[in-house]
Amino acid sequence: MRKFVKLDVPKLDIHALRIPAGWSVSKNNFREIDPLNLDPDDDIWFMFTDSLLQLHYQKKSITLDMGWRPDISPEGNFLVVILINEDWDKPIDRFESKNYTEVIEFIETKLLEITTTL
Repeated sequence: MRKFVKLDVPKLDIHALRIPAGWSVSKNNFREIDPLNLDPDDDIWFMFTDSLLQLHYQKKSITLDMGWRPDISPEGNFLVVILINEDWDKPIDRFESKNYTEVIEFIETKLLEITTTL
């Protein structure tokens, strides 16, 4: 018989991002959690998965995808990948950091740049 374990994870808000017009949100599990402030044994690490955020800009067939790699690991990092035509083998940009603030800044900057210049 399977045993269920209740994790001690508080209800956390989704981080509000500045997303320019034209982008659609396919997935947003990007919570207001700074991994630099977590203990390695904190249950909140279960919220750091490889599928946190996915945005699409249909006008230019661009996808922004973000996850935490390796999945659920305190040794991981946020990984943001930007693709054209869902070509996962040849991303046009990628950014990796454990710093929550840097990731937010990168995402918002890239969204605006793509919307206004590409």
